[in-house]
Amino acid sequence: MKRFLSSLNSLFAVLLAFVVVQMVCFISLRNPVRANWSGRAYYDLSDKTLKLLRELEQEITVTVFFQEEHKLFYDIENLLEEYQYHSRNIKVEWVDPARDPARTEQLANKYGLTEAQVVVFDIGDKRKVVKQTDLADSRVLKGHKEPTYTAFKGEQAFSSAIYGLMQGEKPKVYFLVGHGEHRLTDFDQISGYSRIGTTVLGDNLEVAELMLSGEKLVPDDAAALVIAGPDKTMSSIEVEMIEDYLNRSGRVMVMLDALKETGLEPMLRRWGVALRQDIVVDPENTLRGSDVHIRRYNAHPISMEMGSIVQFFLPRSIQPLSEEEGATAKDRPSVVPLFFTSEKSWSEMQTEESTARFDEDKGDKRGPFSLGVAVERGATQEVLDVQIKPSRMVVFGDSDFVTNGGLVGGNVDLFMSALNWLLEREELMAIAPKPIEEVKLSLSRKQLNQMFWLNVTGIPAIAMVLGLFVWVRRRK
Repeated sequence: MKRFLSSLNSLFAVLLAFVVVQMVCFISLRNPVRANWSGRAYYDLSDKTLKLLRELEQEITVTVFFQEEHKLFYDIENLLEEYQYHSRNIKVEWVDPARDPARTEQLANKYGLTEAQVVVFDIGDKRKVVKQTDLADSRVLKGHKEPTYTAFKGEQAFSSAIYGLMQGEKPKVYFLVGHGEHRLTDFDQISGYSRIGTTVLGDNLEVAELMLSGEKLVPDDAAALVIAGPDKTMSSIEVEMIEDYLNRSGRVMVMLDALKETGLEPMLRRWGVALRQDIVVDPENTLRGSDVHIRRYNAHPISMEMGSIVQFFLPRSIQPLSEEEGATAKDRPSVVPLFFTSEKSWSEMQTEESTARFDEDKGDKRGPFSLGVAVERGATQEVLDVQIKPSRMVVFGDSDFVTNGGLVGGNVDLFMSALNWLLEREELMAIAPKPIEEVKLSLSRKQLNQMFWLNVTGIPAIAMVLGLFVWVRRRK
């Protein structure tokens, strides 16, 4: 009887241990804990994405149409695992177009797809398609036929898709034309804006061109107005229309090139922005003399999280107007510099000369200088129980930094961060691409020979000696 009770007790202990293990496994599956011990933050999500996922209340289905052999497959897989870990509302389905053509055709008809290597975000009756060109920057290296990926933009593309689906309607951004501005339909490397236009479209925004000469006012559906490098003077009527739009809680981005009279100068002065007819030279942050690399960012939502260097070309200074120069009215706009040049920079006034040198007697001034400002002004009148959006404006001292050939470093990030601030889409600001790192093991001929003798001769010899030692011990 005692033996039976002892056996029963042992069996009960085993069953209890089994139940405890199952409970631990169930709890761990329902509440996983992950930690990154690799020392690399390549797949870590930004604070803005984490905030976006915390606010996600509806279930989003993510369908990935990528083959396992694709170079971006594992980057997408690891990144989506992070999204799923931080939100249970992210459901992912993997479909290999080559191995599962039936499922691929079914979903392609549902989503209206015409190509593979895409990621589809679906929520209810709304969907967003992210293409492989949206996921990474690439370039064709010399001697290679296929493009090489240089930076992974997965988080920016995925968070933008989720945010767009959560928001519903797409904000409409107008680009002003008619005064020599850069055009979205221009594919030229020097003057075209086609690439930045594609980026704006991919950020769940609509774009359209606007010519004010045939309008009575800026359209009411304009979420923002971009004035990209006009080289002809606007009429006073057009400037009044732009300022009227600003006064109606409008959002305007102005990019002004050096030595250009646009007609916007009096309006900008009224809004607290000071312009000089100069070219800013910064010998400490330049490669060719005509460019300025921006490394010092100010504490503002547009610029404070910029992680890459921005490159401007022949920029002009854009400074806040001092209180002595400007108005001191109660509704005076708030003007905040976004970034600065170095102390060795100067404002060059002898722009007709081929060689730039500092000459205080001719009006040159020492830096640092601001090359861009953010302007914000609240409602012009107080209305009880009514929340009126503030007017916002961003002014840059260069328009070439986002041309097709000028999209280097953090230029795209700066433009999109400024645009998202204008649109009050802070969740998507400054999510920068992550450079793709290739881990290579470089060994010299001497090191290769050492590895050969260690693996081919050394380790087998050690095993043989140990075997002989054991054999001798047993013989004795």
